[in-house]
Amino acid sequence: MSIVSRFKRDRVGLVSACALVGLYLVALTAPWLAPYDAGETSLREVFRPPSAEHLLGTDQFGRDVLSRVIVATRVTAKITGVAVLLAVVLGTCGGMYVGYVGGRLESLVMRLTDMLLIFPTIMLAIVIVTIAGPSEGGVIVALGLSQVPKFIRLARGVTLSAREALFVEAAKAVGAGRWHILRRHIWPSISSPIIVQATLSLPILVLSASGLSFLGLGVQPPTPEWGAMLNESKDFLRTSPYLLAGPGLCLFVFVLASNLVGDALQDALSPRASSEG
Repeated sequence: MSIVSRFKRDRVGLVSACALVGLYLVALTAPWLAPYDAGETSLREVFRPPSAEHLLGTDQFGRDVLSRVIVATRVTAKITGVAVLLAVVLGTCGGMYVGYVGGRLESLVMRLTDMLLIFPTIMLAIVIVTIAGPSEGGVIVALGLSQVPKFIRLARGVTLSAREALFVEAAKAVGAGRWHILRRHIWPSISSPIIVQATLSLPILVLSASGLSFLGLGVQPPTPEWGAMLNESKDFLRTSPYLLAGPGLCLFVFVLASNLVGDALQDALSPRASSEG
């Protein structure tokens, strides 16, 4: 049974994947999907409750909350997508290389990796974003680098097993170079756990991005972002609690769907599931 067939058998994972794809489709079509300009203010439209004209109401500046949530989805998807790509490329390449060559370089890199893994992701991200600066680019760099140690450790571990395989020994015997072996033989055999880890990193990254924006260290106003919108709405909980609904629900769905998709992928790609199929 193929990986796709095994994944389809997991109804929860399939529904979660549809929800995640839906959020990314909203992110891609945000400029056309938003009913109003997300940055347009109007003092006559301040704190309008949800209605047919403004489905999620308006905020303290008269801006349409639904439009801001839609644009914020695009911002969050961009940040998390680029950050996880950065972490995968740097961490996987570094982990594969040190795992294959071994020696003192491997020992040095792994000791540094172990030291960095002691600190929570958000703490590392705060330190890095303080250096890089509170901006969209700074958040991407901070979140990407904070996840690199996890991918280094994972890639190094699976490479240690893959480098002893017979097909790798055969490639060495015919004179294949180090980078050729890593690219053509090692990577295909270790890609499954890397893909799963990348999926499981998405909820961590989106929570960290929202946390940084909530603390004022992430995306800066007036650019809408889920964490920043939650931070702005906390002062109006009694008078306008509807301001929390949009960004809070999107954050909840993104985190839950990413976790469930990661679990479903892990089950579908596991050797035990393959043998049972």
